[in-house]
Amino acid sequence: MSLKWDFSTLADNLGHVIRQAEQDLRLEQAVYGLDSKDELSLHELLAGGLKQFYDVAREVHYPSSVGKKLTHRQRCDLVLSEKGRPLRLDSAPPTLFDPTNVCDPSDALWLEAKVAYQFREGGVRHGGYGPQWRGGVVDDLRKMEAEERIHYAGLFLIVFNESEQILEKDLQLFEDVLTQKEVLAGFRHVRTVPILDRMGHRLCTAALWPTIQR
Repeated sequence: MSLKWDFSTLADNLGHVIRQAEQDLRLEQAVYGLDSKDELSLHELLAGGLKQFYDVAREVHYPSSVGKKLTHRQRCDLVLSEKGRPLRLDSAPPTLFDPTNVCDPSDALWLEAKVAYQFREGGVRHGGYGPQWRGGVVDDLRKMEAEERIHYAGLFLIVFNESEQILEKDLQLFEDVLTQKEVLAGFRHVRTVPILDRMGHRLCTAALWPTIQR
């Protein structure tokens, strides 16, 4: 695990963002909860909340794909850098007006983010709950591992489900998948927030793993 990036603090910050978003919805007496948002909407919500603590860039092209057409370049969900040091982006040529205190990709934290829902609207069990944990995750992590300019990386899952017992079982099953696929990941950091039960979910959890670059 990187000494530069404190994953325990990052997990605390993710938990804070989720807790604040849930409180805001309760104050609004909103009909729909966090679990009604799709994956991209949740990425946007989390990125906005994390800007309290870091500079945040979304959908960032991987460094090794520079020179390719933008539509052909693979992208990472979220990239964090030190507050006040925006990430140096290579998708546009430099200009005289660019900030001078930019962060190099090798100093930033690259994060792939996934969302899993146990239920769908109406309280119907989500038939894809299990595959949501595995679909594309290992490929994304291997993509990051192959990047020579990425030194700090991680994965976080946002999980909506009904109980901590189910959560713990599923986290362990997911780690088993990582082990079977020989993906190197560090100790998990988990922050769970109770949410108002609107469709069967009582918990929203951020689970974060540092990944080890080869």
